[in-house]
Parts: sequence; C-alpha cells; structure tokens
Amino acid sequence: MQVQHLVRASDPLSSVMAAERSAAFSGAHCARILAALKLYGPSTAAELQAYTGLTIVQSDRRLPDLSKAGQARVVQDNGNDLIRKGYRVWEAV
Repeated sequence: MQVQHLVRASDPLSSVMAAERSAAFSGAHCARILAALKLYGPSTAAELQAYTGLTIVQSDRRLPDLSKAGQARVVQDNGNDLIRKGYRVWEAV
C-alpha cells in the first residue's frame, strides 16, 4: 500500500503518520474480513463488525482493497449494487 494515495498534501502531519501506520495492520484486517465473508456469506460492513470485531469504518476502508485484489466484490441485483439497511452487500470471490 502506498501512503501517498492515503493522504492529501494539505493533510496534517498526524494524518500522514496514521497513513504510514495503517500498512502495518491493513493486511490483518483484510484477512479477517475475507475469512468472515467466506464463513458467513454475503455481508455488509455493519454485519462484518459483529463477525470480525472491526468497526464499520475499518471494514469500509478495506473492502475496496479486497475488491482491487480480486478477492471480494459487491453483490449485484439486476445490475445494481445490492443494498441492505443502507450498506452495500459484499461477497468473497
């Protein structure tokens, strides 16, 4: 993960430092999310919170990373993203 994609030039130093630290735990977060998707099936970020112990925000930040890696995707319903209680539903690939 490249830190420059996580921060803007105008962000304070604390944000830059947080982005640098995020690389240390993002892989573990992705692994927990992917394991939960495989075990429990299609889930929202809110549902993943109960399964993984991660916050909704933590899951929301990692799901696009899993999508880019070809490991997860948003469930489609007639060509539209499936939404449950205001959250997109994700599945393991």
